[in-house]
Amino acid sequence: MAKKWLFTLCGLLIICGLPFVVRKKGRAIDAQGDDTIVILVAHNENIRHELERGFSAWYKKRTGRAVFVDWRYLGGISEIVRYLDSVYTSAFRYHWEKELNRQWNSEIAQIFANRSNEPSDGKTATELEVCAAFYGSNVSSGIDIFFGGGVSEFVKMANRGILVDSGFLREHPEFFTQDVIPRYFAGSDLLDIGGRWFGSVLSAFGIIYNSDALAAKGLDQTDVFQWEQLAAPQLIGAITLADPTKSSALLKALEMIVQQQIMFALCGKSGPVAENAAIHAGWLRGLQIIQLISGNTRYFADTPSKMILDVGAGNSIVGIIVDFMGEAQCAAENARCGYERMGFVIPRNGSAISPDPIGILRGAPNMPVAKYFLEYIFSEDGQKVFAFNAGAPNGPMDHTLYRRPINKRIYAPEFAVYRTSSDDPYASLSEFDFHPEWTAPVYNALKWIVKFAFIIPHQELISAWKEIVAAKAEGRTDDAAAAQEILGDFSDFEYDVANKTLADVLSQANPAAALSAQRKIVRRFQAQYTRAMRRAMGHR
Repeated sequence: MAKKWLFTLCGLLIICGLPFVVRKKGRAIDAQGDDTIVILVAHNENIRHELERGFSAWYKKRTGRAVFVDWRYLGGISEIVRYLDSVYTSAFRYHWEKELNRQWNSEIAQIFANRSNEPSDGKTATELEVCAAFYGSNVSSGIDIFFGGGVSEFVKMANRGILVDSGFLREHPEFFTQDVIPRYFAGSDLLDIGGRWFGSVLSAFGIIYNSDALAAKGLDQTDVFQWEQLAAPQLIGAITLADPTKSSALLKALEMIVQQQIMFALCGKSGPVAENAAIHAGWLRGLQIIQLISGNTRYFADTPSKMILDVGAGNSIVGIIVDFMGEAQCAAENARCGYERMGFVIPRNGSAISPDPIGILRGAPNMPVAKYFLEYIFSEDGQKVFAFNAGAPNGPMDHTLYRRPINKRIYAPEFAVYRTSSDDPYASLSEFDFHPEWTAPVYNALKWIVKFAFIIPHQELISAWKEIVAAKAEGRTDDAAAAQEILGDFSDFEYDVANKTLADVLSQANPAAALSAQRKIVRRFQAQYTRAMRRAMGHR
């Protein structure tokens, strides 16, 4: 019995002491402060650490008060959105029942789940009442700021009333000018004109590669400088991708492939008829390229970080990643090896600039501090932490973050020696004019087409693609061409019908019907890939 209690006591001591053992050297956890800010964040620990250090010092200097930054990290953007939806549903139900003295039932729950701040035309009296009650309320999640993720998710949360106009845009016009932070650049909104979200830094999407692994296949870096090059048969089994249903960054990168193909199809033509034709042709060609890239993919990783490590280890040659993650991994690996073992490239005319958003949440309990945090992020002090090398004056202390500043002033020549990149995206990426209206109608469809047509029937896709490549190598060009035509058949998923085809798949009203529709699409592509494989083998 004494031994049992001794083991139990030791176990408790280990559990209680573990946080102190694994705490990073020099990183004290201080929950004391005159003020507090709670931030729900999608950024990694290095970014959190450097921004907390920088903001705390800036806030002390600005206000004379200490601030405690309470970071809440839940994982990826999908998990965060689900969490916020759940928390605000609970908070609004309490408001509806306890403060408005109204009855909560399945009808009210359904209306709240499908709410929007779109014009009221067509809404029932009950829908108008629910929306007015929420959008006019100050119900709270207990969190002040949501920081990091994709613009599309922030737009949705703004429209659903989770992100709110705090007045910051009107109170700080000095930040939002053409010479500091423009409202719009190269087809992308850098902030919400309603003041509900703002870009904090800029991102672009590109290709990370392993030079040693490329050389082993008789290739060099110029063979992976464009999206379409990743569909080359020499790269079969050499690519790792993140799952776009779990990674908004990867989905955005795939959207760039479609955008580029629409731009190529348009090729100088003008007018609504030519643009409409280019949109339809570019959509289908983009799907076919993504399909072949998927056919070259070893596996779809749950997280981008897993994909990066796979490329770094040489298990894969190529991956698709957001710029700062790719550049950080390349710098770390090349420093370790002592030579340029890894590289990162943004395809020319193939990637738009995208803001990494931040916004204040409805019912923020520490609103004044939240506004100070926004002011810090957009200031030169905050932007230097993002953009400068560790140890540079006014830059990060321990970790280089490899982010591209959104504040144009940080691209001034006098700061070039301190920045992690000499690239100025306001100049280098201005040629790619992103057209959100081209892909917005099919953006959601793209995610699910990749899942049901490329990821779930992945082995069948790989087998068919390998047989097509083998047929070409053997000189059976007719078999290969006929098989590739079968492989790339996206009838029923053309631009105008893609979302309609997937409507049942995404239906939340009838989960059983949705599951049946999903299985139908998967079986359709499994059968299609089997036909393509047999045709490549010479069976007619």
